[in-house]
Amino acid sequence: MTAYNFLEVETMDRATTITLDNADALNALNSTLRSELVEALEAAESDDDVRAVVLTGKGRAFSSGYDFGEEASGTMDDVIESDYDHIDAIYNLNLPVIAAVDGYALAGGCNLALVCDLTFATDRSEFGFPDVHMGELPPRMVLPTAVDSLKHARELLYTGKHISAGEAADMGLVNQVVEDRDGLNEAIEAELAHIKKTPGSVVKLIKDNLNDIQETQGYRANSAGKIDEYLFAVTSETEAAHRFHEIVEEDGVNAAIEWMNTAEKD
Repeated sequence: MTAYNFLEVETMDRATTITLDNADALNALNSTLRSELVEALEAAESDDDVRAVVLTGKGRAFSSGYDFGEEASGTMDDVIESDYDHIDAIYNLNLPVIAAVDGYALAGGCNLALVCDLTFATDRSEFGFPDVHMGELPPRMVLPTAVDSLKHARELLYTGKHISAGEAADMGLVNQVVEDRDGLNEAIEAELAHIKKTPGSVVKLIKDNLNDIQETQGYRANSAGKIDEYLFAVTSETEAAHRFHEIVEEDGVNAAIEWMNTAEKD
C-alpha cells in the first residue's frame, strides 16, 4: 500500500475512503497533498473491486482551501499552467465520488466539495469562497454549475461570505445535512449501499452523460477549456492579490487572512 504524507486511504466494502490529513493547517491543499490525491483517486479507479470513493477531511475542516503559506514561484505562464488536476481527476473519474464534509469547506476546499458527485455535510459545516476578498477568482468555476440558480452563484462569489450547511442545501450545493460525524458516516454508508445495487458500468455512463450536461452549462474540465485558469492567472496579478501576499511575507498568513476578510477594497 502506498504511503502518503497528507492522506489516509482505506478500502473497505468496495469503497475507498480518502481522508485529507493536514489537520494542523485545516487540510490546506498544498502541492504535495494535491498530487497525492490524484494518485489515490487513480489507484481507486484501477481497482476493479472499488465501486465508489468517499472524500473527507481529518479534524475540524474538510479543507480550508489552497495553502497560502506555501511559497509561490514562477512566471505568469506557470500560474496559468498551475496544477489543478485534483479537481479534474474527481470530475473525470469513472467512479462516483462522495464528499463527506464536517467543518470548513472554503475557497479551494469548497470547490473540492462541490466537484464531487454527491456532497453530504454535518450541521457545523460552512461553505464559501472568502478568497474572492483577496482579488482572485477560483481557478475552476465549479460553483455556477452546482447551485440551483445563478442568483446563488452571484451571491456567494460577490460577497465571499460563509454559509451554513443548511443554506448550502437550500442552494443545491449539498445533498443531505446530518447532525454530526456519526450521522455523516451512517448517511454515507446508506448511500453507498444504494449505489452498489446499480451496475458500475451504468453509473459510469450516467456520470459521463451528466458531465456532458454540466459542460453545456459552462463547466470546463478538459484541456480545451482554459478560460477560468486564464482569469485566475490575471486576477492573481491584481493590486489586492499582491497586497495579500505582501502581508503573508511580512506578518504571516493569519494577518493576511484578517486583512482579506475585513478590509474594503477598491
